[in-house]
Amino acid sequence: MFQSSGGGGNAPATFNLPSFNQEAVRHILLGDYSAIIDAINRMALLGYCERIAWSEPLPTGRNGEFISVMTRKRTIP
Repeated sequence: MFQSSGGGGNAPATFNLPSFNQEAVRHILLGDYSAIIDAINRMALLGYCERIAWSEPLPTGRNGEFISVMTRKRTIP
């Protein structure tokens, strides 16, 4: 059923995945919770990003301030 791989066979050719040169940019939103949500919705409406690409806004520790981050990658030509 199974053949042993006893040293006499041909080695399979190596498989190399294509390498993509990519750059990353991180967008950071700081501010009131509602302002962050509005900015995320506006960028999604303009087609710049998906809403789900953003992290859930988290409190920064400052009174009423939140932070949300989105990483966008692009392939370098």
